[in-house]
Amino acid sequence: MHSGRLHRGGLVSLREEYKVFGRAARCFCVSIYTAAKEQSLEDIRAALFHMVRNFEADAPTSRKQIRDLLDNDRALFYSSAIDVLKGLPESRGVQHLVAVMAANNMLLDALCDPGLNKEQAVALGRAALRIDPAADATLARGLADSETGQGAVLVRDAPRLMEILCEVGDPSRMTPSMLRLLRHPDSRLRSRAVKVVGRGSKSAKWVRQRLNESDPRIRANAIEALWSVATDEARILLKDAAADGHNRVAANALMGLYYLGECAVLTEFVKMAQCESALYRSSAAWAMGETRDFRFSETLRRLLNDADATVRRRAFAALSKLKAAAAQNTGGGTWHVAARWMAGEGAAGTRRVMIAVAGDDARELPKIHGLGFVLSEGGSYVTSYRMTERPAPDPMSVVFLVPRGRQAAQSFNAGIESCLKWKRPGDLWCILPYADTVDGGSPVDEEEEPVLPPFTASAEALRRALTEPANRHDCSDLWRSLWEASRTGHGTTRGKRHIIVLSTAEETRIAGHGLIANVKSAMLSFPGRTRNCRNSVGPFMPPTAPAMPAKSPAR
Repeated sequence: MHSGRLHRGGLVSLREEYKVFGRAARCFCVSIYTAAKEQSLEDIRAALFHMVRNFEADAPTSRKQIRDLLDNDRALFYSSAIDVLKGLPESRGVQHLVAVMAANNMLLDALCDPGLNKEQAVALGRAALRIDPAADATLARGLADSETGQGAVLVRDAPRLMEILCEVGDPSRMTPSMLRLLRHPDSRLRSRAVKVVGRGSKSAKWVRQRLNESDPRIRANAIEALWSVATDEARILLKDAAADGHNRVAANALMGLYYLGECAVLTEFVKMAQCESALYRSSAAWAMGETRDFRFSETLRRLLNDADATVRRRAFAALSKLKAAAAQNTGGGTWHVAARWMAGEGAAGTRRVMIAVAGDDARELPKIHGLGFVLSEGGSYVTSYRMTERPAPDPMSVVFLVPRGRQAAQSFNAGIESCLKWKRPGDLWCILPYADTVDGGSPVDEEEEPVLPPFTASAEALRRALTEPANRHDCSDLWRSLWEASRTGHGTTRGKRHIIVLSTAEETRIAGHGLIANVKSAMLSFPGRTRNCRNSVGPFMPPTAPAMPAKSPAR
């Protein structure tokens, strides 16, 4: 017989004395199971680190285990996830962790979590966008709901979240939510909302309305929204804002003009750095650093001796940015640049230079704004200049008259072949061999009309014409070949026809009247002697183009 009592937890404790082999014994009842040990934050953190780090070893199992940790204790999972995001680099495991946090509405808290610094929070925001391209719109809506008292989640650091969204989000997707914050009592949130809406709308008219605000922070962010707007209206508005009475607004306006390639902005930055107001000098130093333009190095070094500590600090930081940018600039592609001084002087004693730029691929013309040209004189950079872009020349036809003899033509052919990479697809070229005096003159009957080889746009066909030896019996002398090359209405040509005569021998024959008449009717002009480009082995340019190009690293 026994008696028992029911205890809390459903366990039955029995106390009874039994006789065992004739002896009395006291027996105790032990529970049939032991309560599970509660996991600490350290346990969950270690487990989550292991799952994320080794995610790819067994992705299905890792997904299930991560989900189990979340279901077991959401708060501990969140804290552990923040530590994992700080301690592990980008990987498939980290991407899955971010996806789990986004799916369970943890991103709003995570982006504002003080456990993540600004850089780590921005990286989290970018990772969320890679997983879900609409994550920025979702976060912006959550922020607007929280700030207007309509959200289920309270954003604990709204200015920080707004700053991150401005950096990683797409303004066009966030604009509807940002419009709800334009009347927010916090001027910081309101000004950043203005920047997002301005970037999303790209409307200079909308930005102009914001310039009536008394808060300079709002005006400055409105102007910053125009940095990527390349319209005439935006350019005019930026020039007007450069005269704003607040240093930050003026600096942002000059930055916008710099990004549009306005050459005059170089001088304006230097003037701002020499302003009596320390605030303006400080803003100038900051803006110069943001441009990463080494032409400001000398001005920034002078600001290192400024009387104001903030100006000195910003000048030092700006020089560090310029130095870092120079170290990272390993050079891009190679551009071909040719330049020549223009005759005479311009207004007010200015000088003019014509510059032609081309890339290795002649099919695409480089897009270079005025600030892409770096001018220097006397060891100092020129900051006051203006650039006028001219349209690309019309298509043209080019005839190369080359001596037939292999020894004479070898260097010329090499030069022409190197020039093929400059040939535009729309230009037509023709290679016309001739028999010079050294080659014994022309065996062709003078009464027979010479035949001009066809013009072609194919670079391969031109290479074959340069490498295949010409038959002497098919070649006329220089004058007859020149006559044929200058004939109008013969052969398919395009645009103006340019004739480049290459010769290494003294010509003893005299040109006939037919050639002279043909030249006049074609409105062509030739030098008095035909030995131009003697012994030249470089690339050749048409007479109307700048001088022979030289290679220069692209900036």
